[in-house]
Amino acid sequence: MSELKQRFMLISDMHYTTDLSASELKKTHPESNASAATGTAFGKTQREKIEKVYTDIIRENERCALDALLVLGDLSIDDYDFRRLPINYCEQFKRDCLDRLPCKYHVIPGNHDSYPNEIWRKVFGTDREFAAETGGSVFIMMDTFNSIPAANASGSALTVMNEDFLAECLEKYKGKRIFICAHYVEPTKNVTESVQNLIKDSKDVVFLFRGHTHVKNVIAMGDVFGGKTLVDIGGYGYCGMKIDNRYEFNIFDEKWAWGYQILEIYDDKIVTYHVTTDNHYHAVNGDFDVQETIDGRTIHNL
Repeated sequence: MSELKQRFMLISDMHYTTDLSASELKKTHPESNASAATGTAFGKTQREKIEKVYTDIIRENERCALDALLVLGDLSIDDYDFRRLPINYCEQFKRDCLDRLPCKYHVIPGNHDSYPNEIWRKVFGTDREFAAETGGSVFIMMDTFNSIPAANASGSALTVMNEDFLAECLEKYKGKRIFICAHYVEPTKNVTESVQNLIKDSKDVVFLFRGHTHVKNVIAMGDVFGGKTLVDIGGYGYCGMKIDNRYEFNIFDEKWAWGYQILEIYDDKIVTYHVTTDNHYHAVNGDFDVQETIDGRTIHNL
């Protein structure tokens, strides 16, 4: 019987922000430019949404202890310094969720977390891009939105994966289990041919994980990454749709249901799967109750 050695949880796209509308916030902070996605998220205040994230992490840790939590970006909708919000919501997420956890955590920024490296390091204690090792498992945490600060509501622009950093990590951790994490990675958009070859030629890279899409998905990359699997880990985000010339962020669609990814290391295999968390969604298109489901189970035999 397989013996479980390590267990990790991956989350992304919490989009923490103010509960005030842009016009309300301007009354006290005229320089601010809050996102249209402020306020309640499917019937929950911003703080209640983050409490839901925290509860899900705690529940997974109680089921079986987590060795670490990996956070793959878009903690906020701060879009530093385009939005000029009075609160750093990346730091607020750290306080309201991460600092309360019984397990360690590793965090990279998304396109909306566009803080310069010196601010990021002050908050999280790491650079925006780094590698973390836990018991023979290595997570290369890559920054693919480093065109900072933000220039508009989309935050940082997508940037190519750092070939030098990746090559250095693959050499340094040669012979260990390696997982590449990024807020977004897309072969046709921000992965050069030489980076593709680095990943393709490495016998150590097992899976690639990304956030940003807000959906769950398992993508067999074929020749692009040498047959290695790319996993969309889902998130706690929203489905933004344009209605009557304005964006609505509280329309429910099952493909956008909140959830996270689990990664388990056994003595003879590595397993990853998606958990759609149980939740009630109060949306503009109705009320929906979603039960917890587990799917997308992918196995890498050792």
